[in-house]
Amino acid sequence: MARALRIEVPGGWYHVVNRGLERRQIFASETEYRHFLALISRLPERFGVKVHGYVLMPNHYHLQVETPRANLSQAIHWLNVSYGGWYNRLNNRVGPLFQGRFKAVLHDYDSAALTINHYIHLNPVRVSAHGGNEGRQGLGWEKPSRELAQARIAALSYPWSSYLIYAGKQSNPGWLTTEAVYGFFGEQISARLRGVYRRQLEEFAALGEWHTDWKEEVKATVLYGSGEFVERMRKLLQGNRNEQIGVRKSSREALNWKEICRVISEVWQGDWEKLAATRGNGALPAAWYIGQNFGGMRLNELGEAAGGVAYPAVSAAIIRFEKRLEIDRKLRNRIRAVRTKLSV
Repeated sequence: MARALRIEVPGGWYHVVNRGLERRQIFASETEYRHFLALISRLPERFGVKVHGYVLMPNHYHLQVETPRANLSQAIHWLNVSYGGWYNRLNNRVGPLFQGRFKAVLHDYDSAALTINHYIHLNPVRVSAHGGNEGRQGLGWEKPSRELAQARIAALSYPWSSYLIYAGKQSNPGWLTTEAVYGFFGEQISARLRGVYRRQLEEFAALGEWHTDWKEEVKATVLYGSGEFVERMRKLLQGNRNEQIGVRKSSREALNWKEICRVISEVWQGDWEKLAATRGNGALPAAWYIGQNFGGMRLNELGEAAGGVAYPAVSAAIIRFEKRLEIDRKLRNRIRAVRTKLSV
């Protein structure tokens, strides 16, 4: 069975879901939840991804993200692989952690973003303990008792959900983008907007309005939104793979290998050929790091650009470089200067 094509467009909004293998737990301790959130927090700087919402359940996670660089697959692949490797080392296990390929629905901001955001935050309430098993939808509706309504509202304040930030119960860590969703209620973020958002979600939760109907309106398994939006995106889906690759590449044309090398030579104050051939100065790993994280280049592309270096060696060099960045202030300043000159 052929895999569905990803539609990766600059500025695309996506609902991303991934589950544990055979629906097994992927988060069993606070340490694991916190580590996954720490990885999510790196998506904005590393890939330029805007995170608009999240919820981490014991055996799966939901994200609402926006991709200015049209690099969804690259970003989520890194997230899953990074967490999977760390989880396996922590728990002394081997093999895949997640159940195959992650699912992603590209949705329209204007007509669908708020619905998806609500759906994500209502996830902890949609459990059988609160009468919200999705498999039982359509069996009739009864007004919930006061006790059940209160239990559902309490379930909204799930600790591993961005709802707490939207509702003003936790401060924003800085990497969660809330402005776009708040924009449906008003222009200026304030306690009033947070209160409006909270009261709306509490009403949905109490009444058992789970916001699951949108799933029936998803087109071609990957599209959700207005008719005009679906038709426009469907043209990309029905096109060939080369067309979609072209869409992805369009977002990174301005940042190519030659430009990266030129700027690094300028910051390192040396000839690129000599810098790249000399070990220990960090110039070549820096170029690979910038190319992967801010140029959307794949490991094999980076290896070929550097004269045919095997991609495992490129990957290992980038990992070592990132560790060095954490302790080397001079190197961090250089990378900051490179990013400023490249406007990334």
